[in-house]
Parts: sequence; C-alpha cells; structure tokens
Amino acid sequence: GPKVGLTARGTVPTDMKGPLAVRADGSVDLSLANGILGASGREAKGLLRIAMAVAGTAAQPRATGRVDLTGGEVQDFAQGVRLTDITAGIVAAGDRIVIERFDAKAGKGGLALAGSVGAFQPGIPVALTFTAHDATPISSDLITATMNADMAIKGMATQRIDVSGSVTLPEVEVNIPNAMPASVATLDVVRPGDKPPAPVSATRQGGMVVGLDVHVVSPGHFFVRGHGLDAEMAGNLHVTGEASAPVVEGGFDMRRGNFNLAAIDLNFTHGRVAFNGSGVAHKLDPTLDFQADRNVSGTTARLSVGGYASDPKITFSSIPSLPQDQVLALLLFGKSAQDLSTTELAEVGAALASLAGGSSFDPLGTVRKSLGLDRLQLGGGSGVGNGGASLEAGKYVMRGVYVGAKQATSGSGTQAQVQVDLTKRLKLNTTVGTGGNVTGFTTPENDPGSSVGLLYQFDY
Repeated sequence: GPKVGLTARGTVPTDMKGPLAVRADGSVDLSLANGILGASGREAKGLLRIAMAVAGTAAQPRATGRVDLTGGEVQDFAQGVRLTDITAGIVAAGDRIVIERFDAKAGKGGLALAGSVGAFQPGIPVALTFTAHDATPISSDLITATMNADMAIKGMATQRIDVSGSVTLPEVEVNIPNAMPASVATLDVVRPGDKPPAPVSATRQGGMVVGLDVHVVSPGHFFVRGHGLDAEMAGNLHVTGEASAPVVEGGFDMRRGNFNLAAIDLNFTHGRVAFNGSGVAHKLDPTLDFQADRNVSGTTARLSVGGYASDPKITFSSIPSLPQDQVLALLLFGKSAQDLSTTELAEVGAALASLAGGSSFDPLGTVRKSLGLDRLQLGGGSGVGNGGASLEAGKYVMRGVYVGAKQATSGSGTQAQVQVDLTKRLKLNTTVGTGGNVTGFTTPENDPGSSVGLLYQFDY
C-alpha cells in the first residue's frame, strides 16, 4: 500500500547450520500501526527507512546495514506522554546493534538515547545511556514535569538489567482537579485464536528483571495546586528495588503553602508529597499529606488533605473534638458557629459545596476575588457604629502583614487596621478609628477609636 514500500529477498535455511542470506530495503510509515495502538490510547507517526542484510547461519547470524527514522512522533494520551521530532539512526554491526542517535523533543527541551545491544550475542548484553535536558515528557491533567537526567542502562536482557543515575526536576506541577475528567479508555484487544495474557507472576519468573538505583532531586518549583490547595515543595527520592516492586525512600516537603477555603486562605503547617503508591487507577499518582491548623481560644481546628492527587480526601478535625460545622466556623472566621452572621453562615455553606466539588452561590467570594482582596465580609453587632452591621475588607500586603478597613453600614464610624505577625504566636494589632458609638461594653474587636495591642496564641 501507499504506507509500505518494502522489499525482502534471500534464502532461509531449514536448520540452524544452513546458510542465511536475507536482505530488506524500503520504507514504512509508522502511522500504519495506529489501527492497533489507537485501542490503547496511543499514536505513532514517522517514516522508517530500512536497508538491512542478515548473513551467516541461523545459529550465528550477522547483520549489516542501517535503519533511520525521521519525523517521528509518539503519544500516549492516557499517561500524557508526548515525544515529537524523533530522529534515530541505528546501525547493524555484526552481532551488535548500535544506536548512533535517538533524539526526541519533549516540550521545550529534549532527550537522547545512545549505546549498543548485543542482539546476536549470548545473553543479549545491553549498554545504553539516556540523557534529558529541560525535557517535559509527561504533561497531563494530573502532573506536568520538566526534567534533566543522566542515566545508565546496563546488563543482560535475558536475565537482569540495572537502571542507575540521577534525575533533577527543575519544575513540576501536580494538579488536583475539582472533578476528574473523563479518562481515555484503554481497551485490551483480544482477537479470535489469541491466547490470554499470562499472569504477571508467571511472566515475572521467566522474564527479565529490571533493577533500580535512581536518585530524584527537586530543588524547588514543585507546585501542588487545585481544589483550594496551593503549595510549593522541595526534596528528593531514592528509588531502589525492582521495577515490578520499587522501593521509594524520601519525599517532597512543603516550603510554603495555603488552602483557599471559601476565598479565605489558611496557611499550612505541614505538607508532604510522596510517590509510594500507584493510585486508584494503577498509574503515576502522587500521594498527599497536608495540614492546616488554627487556634481559637484554646481550641485547635484542623484541615487535612490526604489521599491521591486523583482522589484527594479533605477532612476536618479539632482538639477538643467538635462537630464539622463548628470546625469550619473556627477555620474560616475564628469564632463559634452560633456567633456567625447570616452572610458568614452562607460562606460556610459555600465552603462545604466547593469541597464537595459542586457550585455554590457566593456573591461575596466573587467580589472578593475580582477586587483581589484576602478578606471581604459583613459583620454583625460587634462592628463599629451603633452595634449594627459593618463591612470589612483587607489584604495581606506581604507575608505576615495584613492591612484592612472596617466601615459601619450606618456610616457612623470607620476603622483602619494593621496586623503584623511578630512570631508564630505573637501578633501586633494597630487600629485607627474615626470614632462612633458602641452599644454595650467596648472590646478590642468593636472599639471605634484608635488602639495598639498584642495578641499571643499558644497551642496546648
């Protein structure tokens, strides 16, 4: 057909000692295989030119010639793998196959493979090197990774191959979707007359063993985002054992991070991303372990994010134990649920809806985001003025420094507030007010005038 222009001629012996003389010349369009690859969510492109000859005997064949690939492209839609502009040159040198070059573009960078395989030697010895520079071979809805690598692949293909070296990850982004997209269907095609695949254990006993000794380092710019989470990680992994049962030591610890819950940012006190599992879909799926705490009057409210990136689990707890709505109220507003205003109760409902992956009516949150504010809320009788409602807006101008303003809806008083985190537990509060009337006792929260104070919080 138009995609295959290949001729083969020669003689093949009927026994292992007879003379062998076969030659193949021509070209093959790799897209010809897409009818089979497409069932598994894969695709291939490129033109393969073949000029090969095999002589000797069936017991001791010797090959000459070369195979060249131009315009190659490989995609795995399910895993998010894409290699483009693949160029390869493979030379047959007697009992060895030499990979002169195998270069591919992966994102803005590229990767390369070179070395030799003793195809007709006892045990099939393998000696390959793999390098990558600013390559992005994986880019999916779950994870996008840029890598630099220097790896060695050595051993006997019929027995054991060892993969060793180092991988540096200059930039990684793990995305936690609010709702998982429809995944690419992977079909296991079985044709009439085909034998079912052997169990993994049976294949493993008589097959090749792949040993691992790989160091993975992330100096930073390892971001975990989505579902309200925004964190930067750094760390390293050491992967040993065998490919069928890898042993992963280490992980990536949080440098900084926060959780946006109903447009209110909660700072994480602990965070870790590990790769110690295959996930619910048996594919590359990082595990999550994040925790945000807030202490209010001796009660610690806690938000935890765990599970896999594809299936995160968000839970609430407190010390001492409180109902879920009480924990949410403490996390969001720093006060008990019974002290919340009508608008704040709506914010709690919006938070629950967003965590469930649904949409919610949240007008204040929409305005807050459009104005670029960190806080925009309506208060009840504790505001300035005659004990009526008040509107508060503010923003963290830098880490640990909050600047805000509070205006009574009656127009009788205005306050400007600056809060500085001096230490982890000690805060400096400064307010400047225009005055106004207060119903009941004056407290630091509803004082309409000017004040300076210190707030100390301690977890116990």
